[in-house]
Amino acid sequence: MADASPTVARRTLARVLRQRRESARITAAKAASHAGMHAATLSKVESATTRIQPGTAQALMKFYGASEEDSEAVFELAHAARRRGWWQSYKSTPAWFDAYLGLETEASAIRDYQAELVHGLLQTEEYASALARAAVDVASESEAQEHAALRMARQERLTEDRTLHLDAIMSEAALYREVGGPEVMSSQLRQLRERCELPNVSCRILPFAAGEHPAGYGSFMILSFPDSGHRTITYSDVAYVEYGLGALYLEDPSDVSRFSEIFGGLEDRALSRERSLAAIEHALAEYK
Repeated sequence: MADASPTVARRTLARVLRQRRESARITAAKAASHAGMHAATLSKVESATTRIQPGTAQALMKFYGASEEDSEAVFELAHAARRRGWWQSYKSTPAWFDAYLGLETEASAIRDYQAELVHGLLQTEEYASALARAAVDVASESEAQEHAALRMARQERLTEDRTLHLDAIMSEAALYREVGGPEVMSSQLRQLRERCELPNVSCRILPFAAGEHPAGYGSFMILSFPDSGHRTITYSDVAYVEYGLGALYLEDPSDVSRFSEIFGGLEDRALSRERSLAAIEHALAEYK
């Protein structure tokens, strides 16, 4: 648990503290008073928008009637939540994306649907740079290059450590939307073909011929995490939906279940892995 990324630790800590308090039928005001903080501060802790001192988190757990083992686990989580993430050395990362980077760092599996673009962990640096240059919130070439450099660093878990499994479904549009020009696109498709053959990567194409499908509104991801190593504290799946000014992080089991069903519907309509590779080859031929 002490090895959890700060984002996963903070969000797990928030959920555990809130659930324990509610199970103990203790009001937020009473809990906050016991901890010597304002009720508004405890609310921010329970929504993962602010951090809490490890000793205070442990004291709250004991106040809620938790065991010594669970209280100690929360103490470790609170310590982990206060660490600095490796990605925070990249200064141009928007604040709303910081949470995603922490989740991705800890995830053991990602299920992803991309409506128009190649998944970020499968992109070349040139493709990523071209996308960054097109973004309205990227102000300079150096900032675009830093965005691309961060994306390359994120790919190490997929391509080198191979500690992450990626199950990616991409619309056929991703193969034909020409990002960065013909040379960049040709290189991107060649790399996509190679990455799709990695043992920890599954790439499938949703063809135009599939017609209507349950994700007509756009892209999303579902992130899953390894076992916490603790008997009662678990890391819950997160559904992630990005939009122009930020992102939604959905952790309610019913929300995650709905997105899992949607992903299942896409799997039913997507080409097989073999036919998907053939579709990539066909698109690549357009640039030769």
